[in-house]
Amino acid sequence: MPRVKIGTRHQVTLPAETLKRLGLGTGEELEVVEHNKMILLVPRKHIPKDQAWYYTEAWQQMMQEAFDDLKAGRMRGPFETVEDLITELNT
Repeated sequence: MPRVKIGTRHQVTLPAETLKRLGLGTGEELEVVEHNKMILLVPRKHIPKDQAWYYTEAWQQMMQEAFDDLKAGRMRGPFETVEDLITELNT
């Protein structure tokens, strides 16, 4: 397990491999959580207000169901025309 050191300005440098694995870059925010004498750093991505709906639990559940359906082959199409789509939906 990698070790880090607290610097003179109370800064900690995270290992590059950890940042890459978590998809984190310069300027990203981490929430500091204290638990049983441990310090947990939890990544917090900024989400624009007009995109917050996507990250709701309900929407994420629907997305997972859609991916599961796609993986299991439960889908229709592709369709050449809108009329073909409508015909398929009416059957």
